[in-house]
Amino acid sequence: MQLPLAKGDAVFFNPALFHAAGSNHSTGIFRMANLLQISSAFGRAMESVDRVRMAVTLYPVLRTLRQDDAFDLDNVIAASAEGYAFPTNLDRDRPIGGLAPQTQADLVRQALAEDWPDIRLQQALDEHSVRRRTDDI
Repeated sequence: MQLPLAKGDAVFFNPALFHAAGSNHSTGIFRMANLLQISSAFGRAMESVDRVRMAVTLYPVLRTLRQDDAFDLDNVIAASAEGYAFPTNLDRDRPIGGLAPQTQADLVRQALAEDWPDIRLQQALDEHSVRRRTDDI
């Protein structure tokens, strides 16, 4: 349903709600709106980011910086590689040595610790993506 708003009004809604502004046939009226999205601490962002590509792109730089104590690799890994283990297919992506399967961030940390070549990380992340698929393959 459409909601008429006056200057200074605010609307709060569930972020899972499908919403649209509808057609605006007004003439001579200039409008502006600010959309502020605040996510729940227990939710996931709606935006989609190619985290495999980000991790693979950043990995060669991280390899050169891993000996630099002034540089915090964990912040870069947390901002680029997926650090949450779910959703996943537990038949293919088993939790080995813990309660949750290995994450992309775990893989990047392991690759840095063991000084993997770039191509090995790319292959490991590709295999990781296949294991995490929840649809039938």
